[in-house]
Amino acid sequence: MKKLSVCIICKNEESTIESCLESVKWADEIVIVDSGSTDKTLEIAKKYTDKIFIRDDWEGFGEQRRRAEKLATNDWLFAIDCDEVVTPELQQEILKTLSSIEDKQVISVNRLTKFCGKYIYHSGWHPDRIVRIYNKNITGYNTSLVHEAVEKKGLERLNMQGKLLHHQYEDLFPYINKRNKYAMFGADQILRKNKKSSLTKALSSAIFAFIRHYFLRLGFLDGKAGLIISIIQSQYSFNKYIFAYYHKDNVKK
Repeated sequence: MKKLSVCIICKNEESTIESCLESVKWADEIVIVDSGSTDKTLEIAKKYTDKIFIRDDWEGFGEQRRRAEKLATNDWLFAIDCDEVVTPELQQEILKTLSSIEDKQVISVNRLTKFCGKYIYHSGWHPDRIVRIYNKNITGYNTSLVHEAVEKKGLERLNMQGKLLHHQYEDLFPYINKRNKYAMFGADQILRKNKKSSLTKALSSAIFAFIRHYFLRLGFLDGKAGLIISIIQSQYSFNKYIFAYYHKDNVKK
């Protein structure tokens, strides 16, 4: 069986990191790259691993993932977030797959998110298949500031059936703040790629985001939570383009 290193990037995750670490303690190695926690995150992490590294010179989510990749001693990596938990079913499925996996194959997990006290089965949030296990000698994370992902081109994806539980914020205030932060990162990416932004672009993107999540992706079947998700996604799309528009406008002045 291939040896597996779990790679986690974090900052101030004391409320979620223990459940995450408990669910992956079966791995051969756990590597944590922290970007400057001031709460009990690292105190909790030390109960599970001594491979803890501080990198507070933040350059984006993609770059932080790549730092964790380099620090892992095994070839096969499992990237997981602090607010995610591996179910026993997924654990067994991963271990079985690792016994026969080939270098140019990657493992995709199906994430199920809990939001506002309810598991979300629609709204574009489920199924949520994301590649998280891969051979670092063959591929790795891209350098995106936000919404980073493993490069998958030319690789065969093996889809797991077991769930990766994602415990999203129960309190809407910090979640909306997080989305606003992501919108700023998204705006930065727009500017770096020299893409155009405008008030019209912000409005049209916001409207389409709501339609996409609430109607096309069946968010209405998730009840109130689905409506809230669709509105927040709409707000995120609007903010991303409006931040880029006004930042560029201010730079010109």
